[in-house]
Amino acid sequence: MSTLVIGQSSFLAKSLQDNGTTQKWQFLGHKDALTPENWPKDIKTVINCAYDPKIRDGETSDFDLNLAQIAQNREAAYIMLSSRAVYGVPPEPSTLTEEHPTFETILPYGHAKKKIEHELLSKFGNVTVLRLSNIFGFEYSATKPRNTFFGIMLKNLKEKDTIGFNMSPMTQRDFLPANVFCDHLAIIADSPKAGIYNLGAGFGTAVSDIANHVIEGYGQGSLNTPEGKIIDSFVLDMSKTNAAYHLGTINHEDIYKACFEIGQKLKDT
Repeated sequence: MSTLVIGQSSFLAKSLQDNGTTQKWQFLGHKDALTPENWPKDIKTVINCAYDPKIRDGETSDFDLNLAQIAQNREAAYIMLSSRAVYGVPPEPSTLTEEHPTFETILPYGHAKKKIEHELLSKFGNVTVLRLSNIFGFEYSATKPRNTFFGIMLKNLKEKDTIGFNMSPMTQRDFLPANVFCDHLAIIADSPKAGIYNLGAGFGTAVSDIANHVIEGYGQGSLNTPEGKIIDSFVLDMSKTNAAYHLGTINHEDIYKACFEIGQKLKDT
């Protein structure tokens, strides 16, 4: 019995393919995934790393529901990779539990993800929803930069030799290195439990610390830190997840090491 990942070209799917713990999993492109005949036999767990782009605009999609139905027909567990965006944007620094009410400010993407979560959990029994923090890795692209914190930061450092923020450098967010995410997901996929679980570091890291360690690894560059408000500071409470899966802990040094190595790789790119 094995794990099947839907999606091959997304950042998370590529991270899984490059990780020693998960690279032997089976991967299926999203265009082929809705045809059951394309699925390998003897699948124990299905993880969806692909998504319908219209979710970004707040529209819902049946993609997860259709995949979950095929998984149920195969008696396989289904894991949806959701987002901490379902909690909305905290007006002040917040620690978010799975039962946390939605903040007043929630982006369309968060609305769509939360609706899909609800539909999956109400229609299928063997579904695990993972609300992800900021999963980061080497996200630089000269031609198609990812519209993420790290994607924008690395592009600016490479092309402008500086990193700038539109918020206070003291803003703290829950960052989790992609390799740690892959290792944790392997533990969860081995014995998934139905319900909603956070998946992050469980602590906040200041965005200025993130940037400075990337710059240190890069060997040059500067951090532009104008005065600003603390925007969207959050930490995912990992108590429920760690009680269920015993993932182990990481610390700030693990975050800083990952940032330094990303800076080094950017220098060599």
